[in-house]
Amino acid sequence: MTFKNVQNIAVFSIIATIAFASFGTSNVFAEDREYKMIGDVVPVLTFTFRDGVEVHSFPVFDMGENFVDDSGVSFSVEGTVTKSPLLHEAMDEAYKYRFSNAAFDYQMKYFDVDANFMKDGESIVSLDYNNCRVDNYQVETLDSNDYESYFKEVGFAVVDKIDFVCSGVNSNNEFVMPTESLTDFGDSGFTFAKDTSTSVTFMFDDGAEKIEFPVFNLVSAYEDSSENVVAEFEVEGILEYYPLLFDVIDNARAISGTSYASNEDFDAKVEFSNGDETLRGFNFRECIVSDAQINTVSDKEEGFTGKSGFVVVNTMRFTCSGLTPINMYYDELRGDTPIWKVTQLSNVYMESMQNTDQGLDVITTFTFPNGIETIEFSMFKQNEVLTTTENVDNENGDKDVAAQKFTRKTVAPTLELRGIVGDYPMLYNYVDKNIKYQTVKGTALKDLADIDVEIVSDGEVIRGFNYSNCRVTDYVVETDPNTEESYVKNKFALENIFDFECQGYTPNNPVYDAMFEVQKADNISSNDLRNTDRWERGFYVE
Repeated sequence: MTFKNVQNIAVFSIIATIAFASFGTSNVFAEDREYKMIGDVVPVLTFTFRDGVEVHSFPVFDMGENFVDDSGVSFSVEGTVTKSPLLHEAMDEAYKYRFSNAAFDYQMKYFDVDANFMKDGESIVSLDYNNCRVDNYQVETLDSNDYESYFKEVGFAVVDKIDFVCSGVNSNNEFVMPTESLTDFGDSGFTFAKDTSTSVTFMFDDGAEKIEFPVFNLVSAYEDSSENVVAEFEVEGILEYYPLLFDVIDNARAISGTSYASNEDFDAKVEFSNGDETLRGFNFRECIVSDAQINTVSDKEEGFTGKSGFVVVNTMRFTCSGLTPINMYYDELRGDTPIWKVTQLSNVYMESMQNTDQGLDVITTFTFPNGIETIEFSMFKQNEVLTTTENVDNENGDKDVAAQKFTRKTVAPTLELRGIVGDYPMLYNYVDKNIKYQTVKGTALKDLADIDVEIVSDGEVIRGFNYSNCRVTDYVVETDPNTEESYVKNKFALENIFDFECQGYTPNNPVYDAMFEVQKADNISSNDLRNTDRWERGFYVE
């Protein structure tokens, strides 16, 4: 952000200050600090005190509570210590009168804060916090937690960390009804592993908005449970203004805590695409906004010293009445043959890994009731197969007796498979069935599958595991960004994560078995000779 932008904000603050001229001498102070902000979104806060106005751009801004849940209003900021006479005076007076009665008022106790998130000199999102006070603060030197900060290329950062509590907050975003029925906000501009990205189309009563988010998490839907599982998903991206979506968020906050108003619900279509085709997706129905927050993603001192940067992100969670998986390629795999004539299907998907130590590949083969699918995943994880549990029998509350009586129980073999969202319709079809049987008792052992895992080196299987009678216990799709680095380095990975529990487990050690294979010569056996009892005339046996 340029100093000109800060001056513009300061001008508006001066006007606000004149309106409060009856409070005494007014002073306007604006301090500009340059930070590397990904997406060029900068939080600019205007503090209106009784003694004047100060404008500061803080790289770190964090909401304290869920914006749509009317349970309190607080926020925190963090920035390099700089000239802030009024703000520092409010912090000092908060300490001076910290033991005073809550009803006791002093000059710098209450103030208003306008939080404007600026991009290209304009405010894209504006929040008006009223009757705020300093709740806590500290000055801290941030470092890398090791010796590296003592070197110039890393460095230290001396920052103010300030917590505020306010009476309320209002959204000052001016709603403008879109002219098109569908507004497509286009490409997010980020790079994704295997070009697999997430787009969400929100379908409201007044129109639809299609947004590509760098971060997507399927919070809940598939987990193994005997109770109803809520379909929830969460998205995160650089703060941007989406008129229809933000209008729904404002409405959710307006009716929060009331029993006489209903929340506005909508449908959402989530698609995972690699640019050419949609590989997987979900149709969520009757959703409401359950969480919305604006926060800054950062890593200790790195953003302040210039080694990294800051990212102002908007995180939103949605709770829906249900979902329908999108698995269009399963029917294509089956073809036009009637389902009652198809006995066995097959599919192979290889996610070639180029950066595995020693060039190892993990090949997983699923044997389903209706066919076989072979997939190469990036990550394979098995549980500690020798683990056992001890169930202590607490007889009549007597711990001494209980300590002497216990039972050992072997933990069922489990495994986890992770990889970039790919094209494996048979596995998708298998896990999607779990939603149908999720809350029905007695169906956990329905349609079990066998899973064979082979670890391959230069075309040779050097280790293997056979899991039998497996069932899926959870399935999620998620993006796990590394704090701010994924935004700064422009790299995101959208993963499928499958968890299975099996009844049987057999390890394979083909290299060891080969050591004891006895080579046999291909000699003629006596059994191959002609039987002399049946020679021709002239030959006989005595």
